[in-house]
Amino acid sequence: MVLNPEFFKYTFEIGCFIIFIICVYHSYLSYGIAKTVREFTAGFVLSAGCENFGVLSGAYVYPGFHIYFFEIPLANPLSWVALVYIIMEITNRLYIKNFESYSIFGGLLCFAFVDGLLALMLDLMMDPLATVYNWWIWVAPDQTKVIEGDVIPYNFTENTHLITPDNWVYDFFKENFQESRYPTRWFGIPLINYISWFVFVFVFSFQFRWVENRSGWKQINKSLLLWLIVLIDVPILSWVLISINL
Repeated sequence: MVLNPEFFKYTFEIGCFIIFIICVYHSYLSYGIAKTVREFTAGFVLSAGCENFGVLSGAYVYPGFHIYFFEIPLANPLSWVALVYIIMEITNRLYIKNFESYSIFGGLLCFAFVDGLLALMLDLMMDPLATVYNWWIWVAPDQTKVIEGDVIPYNFTENTHLITPDNWVYDFFKENFQESRYPTRWFGIPLINYISWFVFVFVFSFQFRWVENRSGWKQINKSLLLWLIVLIDVPILSWVLISINL
């Protein structure tokens, strides 16, 4: 029996929503509403913002999904922040005693490095499989604007978001991809993808942990600071990582 490709798309999206809800509920029970809202909103903005920049630059597309947040499936930033939450919960259990006394270089950077490393290991397993099943598609050098169905086999029926939309981000970065696009690949995935996963998780983990480490601060002050930092992160990280053609 051949299952409809829509089944796999729906299963993936619904699964991401369920994982997100479970993680939010666990965080609420464990840490309260303020920290939960702060962490998950900041993670969502960082992931969604940088992912949308990636699509708009012409680096990749997310075709065939059902619920989109601008140019990316809503499931992506929801699953990203949920996975990062799970990873940080794991590393928190390595040594949680006297967390507030950790120094920046003696503790927080080490925690962030482990978080980034775990995320990288997870991505090494997920992305090659996801690419094979066309959950997202890296745009080839000779297919900068349009991916033709006879070149890349699709296994979905909702042919949406197949092309890079005309926009100023694409116009800005297109010169960077004139000669070659992501020549270094591991398991069919550009090397910069793995670098980006590590960098995003490392940066978010360190910044979030640093904000939470501010003892004596009011919850609203922590939230405002983290949100401000993330809003600064999105254009800077997007520009740097999209510019690196590996």
